Amino acid sequence: MKQIKLKPILSDQEIKKLEGTFFTKDLIVHHITEDTKVFNENGDILAVYKKNAVPKNVLDNCRTSFRKAATQSNNRGLASGLLSNKYKVGDKIGSRTIGKIDGTRYTPINLKDNKLSNTSYALTVNSGLMGFSDRYPRIPYCRSTMYNQRNLQGYKKCLPYIKCVDSFFKEYAPKRYNIQKKMAEKTSQDFIIKDTAFTTITVNKNFRTAGHYDNGDLKEGFGNLGVISTGKYEGGITVIPKYGVGLDLKDGDLAIFDVHQLHGNTELIRKGYYERISTVCYYREKMIYCGDADYELKRAKTNTKKVALPDELEKAKKIKEEILNGI
Repeated sequence: MKQIKLKPILSDQEIKKLEGTFFTKDLIVHHITEDTKVFNENGDILAVYKKNAVPKNVLDNCRTSFRKAATQSNNRGLASGLLSNKYKVGDKIGSRTIGKIDGTRYTPINLKDNKLSNTSYALTVNSGLMGFSDRYPRIPYCRSTMYNQRNLQGYKKCLPYIKCVDSFFKEYAPKRYNIQKKMAEKTSQDFIIKDTAFTTITVNKNFRTAGHYDNGDLKEGFGNLGVISTGKYEGGITVIPKYGVGLDLKDGDLAIFDVHQLHGNTELIRKGYYERISTVCYYREKMIYCGDADYELKRAKTNTKKVALPDELEKAKKIKEEILNGI
C-alpha cells in the first residue's frame, strides 16, 4: 500500500472561509485513486483508502436496503450548504416560506398565525440513519433508528457490509479502533451493531455535502466511509482541503479518515443514469450513557428530560479515562 506524509497547505483562516461552501477539484493536490495511507505532519493517520474492499456479492445484497435508508431529510445543517448564498427571506423552499435565515438553517413562517415557527430547517437532502440513536433533548432516550424499526430485515442484510467496514477499520487504524471497540463493549449491547465498533450508519444518496465537520461521534475514533454506486458519473470526490487530499471512492471502495477535519464533496456529474450511495459507520459518543432497552423504554414512558443523569455522566467519564489510560 502506498504511503504519503503531508503538511497543511491551507491556514485555519482559509479553512474557516470554506465552511458550508461546495468544494471544487481546484482544492485537490493529491487525487487518491489507489490503495494509500496518508499521514499528517505529526505522523498520525489522516486517511486510508482501499479499492474494492467489499466483495461484490456483499454489495449486491445490501444495495436496496441502503438505498431505502437514504430518505429526505432537512436536518443535515452545515453539510447541506449555506442558505444565504441561495435564498433570501421571503423565498419558498418547497411548501415553506422563509421567515429567517441563520447560516445553514432557516425558520419558516407559520401560516396559521403568520409568526415564525419554533422549528428551523436546513436544505432537504437524501440522508438517513441506520442502527441506533442516542439521547438528545427532544427525544431523551436511546432507541433503534426509524429505519431499523420499520425495516429490520433490510438492516440485517446490511450487516455483512458493516462487518467488512469494521474489519477494514481494525486492520488499518488499530489504535483508534481499539479505543472505539472498548467503548462499544462498555455500552449496552442493545444499542451496538453486533460484533462491531459501531452504533450508527449515516446513509446518503446522490448528496453532495458542503464543507463540514462531523459531530456527535467518538472523537478518539474514526469516520469510516464507503461508497455503493451504479451507473456512470464523475466527481463526488471526498476532499480534505487543509491537506489537499481527494479520496475518489467508487463502488465497493472504503476509506477511513479524520472527520474532524473540514471535508466535503466535489460536484456529482451525471453521465447517464447513476446512483451514488455513501455510508459512514461510527460510534455515537453519547451512547455510553444508554441503559439497556428496558431502561430506555422506561425513560421514554416517564418523559425523563435530562440527556444524562449525574451518575451516568460520572460513569461515562471514568470509563473513557480508563480506556484511554490503558491504550
